[in-house]
This record gives sequence, structure tokens and C-alpha cells, in this order.
Amino acid sequence: MDKVRFRHSFAFKLSLYIITCIVVTFLSVLVYNYYVCKDIIMNEMKKDVGTLAASALREVSGAFHAAQQITEDISSTLENRKITEKELLGLLEDVVRNNYEIYGCTIAFEPYFFDKKKYYFDPYFYKPNGVLKYDDNNNEKEYNYFKWDWYAIPKKMNKGVWSEPYFDKGGANILMVTYSEPFYKTTSGEREFCGVVACDIDLTWLEKLLSDIKIFKTGYVFILSSKGTYIANNNRDHRKLEGNIFSLANSRRDIKLERLGERMTSNKIGFEEYYSYVLEKKCFISYAPLKETGWSIGIVIPKDELFYDLRTVTWKLFAIGLAGYILTLLLVIVLAHKLTMPLRTLAGTTHEIGKGNFNAKLPSIDATDETGVLSRSFQIMQESLIKYIANLQKTTAAKEKIEKELSIAREIQQSLIPHKFPQLKQIDLYATLIPAKEIGGDIYDFFFVDEKHLCFAIGDVSGKGVPAALFMAVTKTLLRAKMSITKDPALVFNAMNEDLHNDNESCMFVTSFLGVLNIETGLLEYCNAGHNPPLLYTARKGFYYFYPKNTNPPLGIMSDMTYTGNKLELLPGDIFFLYTDGITEAMSIDNIQFSEEKLLDVLVKNMHEPVLSIVNNVKTAVDQHVSGAVQSDDIAMLIFKYNG
Repeated sequence: MDKVRFRHSFAFKLSLYIITCIVVTFLSVLVYNYYVCKDIIMNEMKKDVGTLAASALREVSGAFHAAQQITEDISSTLENRKITEKELLGLLEDVVRNNYEIYGCTIAFEPYFFDKKKYYFDPYFYKPNGVLKYDDNNNEKEYNYFKWDWYAIPKKMNKGVWSEPYFDKGGANILMVTYSEPFYKTTSGEREFCGVVACDIDLTWLEKLLSDIKIFKTGYVFILSSKGTYIANNNRDHRKLEGNIFSLANSRRDIKLERLGERMTSNKIGFEEYYSYVLEKKCFISYAPLKETGWSIGIVIPKDELFYDLRTVTWKLFAIGLAGYILTLLLVIVLAHKLTMPLRTLAGTTHEIGKGNFNAKLPSIDATDETGVLSRSFQIMQESLIKYIANLQKTTAAKEKIEKELSIAREIQQSLIPHKFPQLKQIDLYATLIPAKEIGGDIYDFFFVDEKHLCFAIGDVSGKGVPAALFMAVTKTLLRAKMSITKDPALVFNAMNEDLHNDNESCMFVTSFLGVLNIETGLLEYCNAGHNPPLLYTARKGFYYFYPKNTNPPLGIMSDMTYTGNKLELLPGDIFFLYTDGITEAMSIDNIQFSEEKLLDVLVKNMHEPVLSIVNNVKTAVDQHVSGAVQSDDIAMLIFKYNG
């Protein structure tokens, strides 16, 4: 016995199904765990970053608040008491020396206000590189501090203001910011502007403060001014943040970055995802405002670094799961292979039976489980199959003989109907017959009675198969025989009806339409014996159903019947279409008939086509309507066009 090879054995499929279920469950848990942990990390990170931002803001705010408070205290002192130049210089010196966050301080007066001899008076103490220095700008008219923003803006707004960060190239060559507070004198109930107290703050300490903040490996912190200028950052491993956030957004055409800048410069608090052009990758950013100055602090967290540990753990779990999958698969395959061994043995034997060796010996399986039951069932099946094959061989031989005889009968039947159509200028004629079985009971015929009279007929015998085919053959024979005696269709039907009724013990009948056309004059003599109404095309009316004035019963039902004929004058261009009810009663899969209406529609659409195309298009329309359903009745069509 040949060994049976299984492309995908039952053991393999069983193992695969089991492992697939395990893998799907494992992956579902892994994915769920990944996203849950991701949400937890995000929430914890938001809390940590919020705390970090709040701590940095408190320290930065403390320094700026102290400078602002000192400036406001000096302004209040100048408003409430008169101070000498020596006291004023001593006050400025103490402020700069004793406050690390203050780089320099000045009190700038209106012209001749402090000293009637001095137009400019703005003594300035500062400490470049930690060394206290003093500048007297009394004689530097080109300085003209009255036009500088730190003096002019608080004077105009009547309140203290913070300047935008600027690079003091003429001073210490460092980035700094200035807080200016105006002071006044009240004389006779009127407040008079006297000057401005200004404190300069060196912003280099901000970067020292931010440098202590570590955000993973490449994350960084930056401070943005109220106008979007980058003030300070702790980024050291990548190119330094410079310029303005809006300029960067415009150059990159980054609408999201521009909107981020708008929110940060509007004192908004937020957390969102954005693309960092410093790190050149996707990041998260948490931002909060510095209320004293209108600035905003931003903390940038690289997205890939934030989830690095989570992804690492997830991939490790996946690797462990994959290894477990392979080991489990091997174990299940071994166990399934052992359990299915009897089935494979049984399958090999049944394969031999399937190849035709019906006497192949089935294995003896004593198991009481499903395998044993299956083995015994196959033994019973084998015995029954041997008996069945013997009977089938006899039946098949008989069937083949019948089919051969039917094939010969079909060839004989097709030979009984004409297939060569007349090639005359007066008429274009075409016909077809499509039996529902090997042979059928529909019929068409045409022949010339003489040189100018064309006889044509179509008929539909009741029933199908061999009886109908035999009745059809008799009908055709009688038609030709009777037509040799007379050309009157009614008389021909009278004679045929008597002959078909005699000895008609099966009570079969045939509906038929018989016509004789004079191809020179166009005169058509016809008789309809219970057949479907033909369709007539005329130039004036187009296609329509032509109902004869006189109706007659089918042939072969009753004897002594008198059939009545009619005449019709055809004009050049008229078309006459005959058919059997296999066309109109063709059933679709949904049991819907093709119908006379659809037949008329098809003919109307093809009225200008050749007669062969008309018949083919009708058959195509019926096939599309049936759409795969079995042909339920024979189909016959005959059409001619009278050309005159």
C-alpha cells in the first residue's frame, strides 16, 4: 500500500489552531498591557513635569519678584522723602552689591529735577564679572536715556514694566532684562513724574538654573519671552535655541509650532505633542507662564525616550512569548501526532479504496472512542460500496446506451429542420431551435411551395423529451405532405388535425402558426392554431403584437374541427417574428417570467438590426434574465423581413 502524504495533516492543523488561539490571546494581553502602561506613563509624566515646571517657575519667579520688589521699594522711598546724592549713590551701591540676581541698577531723573545744573542725571552701579563698578552718565548727551524704552514706556504707561530680553553690547556684552518703575512727587495735590528706577538682571543665571534639570537623555527646558524670543535653555548636545519661535515656525511653514507659540505667549498652561527641530523628532511639551514677566517655560520630552523602557519590556515579552509559542507548537504537534496515528492509518487505507482498490484491508482498531467507531463504520461502508459499484456499473452502461441513443435522436431531430436559409432579395429569413433537453417538441419549418410562394411554420408540442420529439416529427411530416395538396393554411390545418387526432391515445397536441407568403406581392395567407401571437413590424406602427381576427384550437385535440385562415398585405420593410412560449415563460432564479412585455422591448430596441442579430439579441436577453437557472422549456424563433 502506497504511503499517503498529507499536505497539512490533522495533527498539524489541530496544533496550529490551538497555538493560534494562544498567540491571539497573548498578543491581545500584550497590546492591552502596552497601551495601559503607556497611559499610566503619560499620566505620571504629566504630573512629574508639572511639578518640575512649578519648581522652576517658583525659583525664577522668586528672583524676578525680588528685583521687582527692590525697584518698587526704591521708587516708594524716592516719592516719600528727599534724598541727597550721597545717599542715592549709597542706596544704589548697596542694592547691586547685596542682591546676586541684580546685575545693575540706576535712578534716572527728569531734566534738572535732582540737580538744577544737570540735564542728565542717571547714576548707574553694575557688577561685570562680579566686580562692582559705577558709571556717571551726566555729561553723555549722546546717551539720551529719555528716548530709551526702559525709561519712556513706564513714563507713558504710569506703571512698572519688564523689557524684552536684549543683548547689552555696549555694557557687559550679556543677555539681560530690565524692570523699570516710575516715581512721582506730589505737589499741591498734583502728581508730577520725576524719573524711573531701573534694575538690570543678568539672564546667564537662568541657564545655570535650567542646567540642573535633566529630561531623559536629550530632553531640554527653555524659556520663551512674551514676544516669542528664546531666552534661555539647557540644551547642550544639540544646536542652541536662538531667535524667535514665530520666525522658526514661518521658515518651516509649521502651523502647529506657530499655534504653540501663540498659546505660550498668551500665558496658557498646556501639554501637547509637537515636532522639535532641535532634536529633529516627535516630542511632548509641557508649558506654563511666568506671571511676573509674561514669559513661558517649556519642558520638552522626547517621545521615543519616554516610552523606551516600555517598548523594551514589550519586545522582551514578545520574544519570550515567541519562544513559548515555538516550544508549545512542537509539544502539541508531537502529542497530536501520537493521538492521530490510528486516523492516519485509516486514511491511508481509505485512500487506496478511493483509488479503486475496494478490497483494500482496513486496519483493525480496537479502540472504543470515535476512532474505533469510525473504523467500524468504514468497514460497513466498504462492503456497501462494493455492492453499490457493481450496481452502478450496470446502471452506467444502461445510461450510456440511452444517452448515445438520445444523442443520435438529437442529431436526427436537428436534421429534420432546415438550416439553410434562402438567399433572395425579396426576403431575409432566419430561425433557430434550442431544446430544453437532448431533444424537444418545438418545431419550425420553411420551404417554397413554388417559385413565388414561401411556406413557413412554427409549432410547440405539449410536453418535452422523446414523446414530444416524435410528435413533432409526425407534425412536420404531415405539414409537408398536406402542403403539397393545397396552399391554403386553413385547409392544411384541417387535414393535419384529423391525422394527429387519430390514434392519439396520449392526448398530445401542438400549437402552430402556418403562413404562405407571396414573395412578389407581399400577400400573406396564414392560420393560427392556438399559438402565441406573432409580432409584426411596420414603418407606421413599429413592433406590436399581431392578433388574428379568427382564433383556432391547437391541432390534435378534437376531430371535425374547421380552421379559419386570414390574409395580410405586407409592405417592403415589414418584419414578421414568430416564437414559442419558451421565450416569454423563461423563468429566472426568482421565478419571474421573461414576459411578452420584455420580448416586445427587446424587439423595439433592435428593430433596425438584421434578422440574425434580432434573434441573437433576444436569446441574449433571455439568458441574462434566466441568469443561470435551468432552461425549463424548448425555445424556437422564426423571423423574416419582407423587402418587396
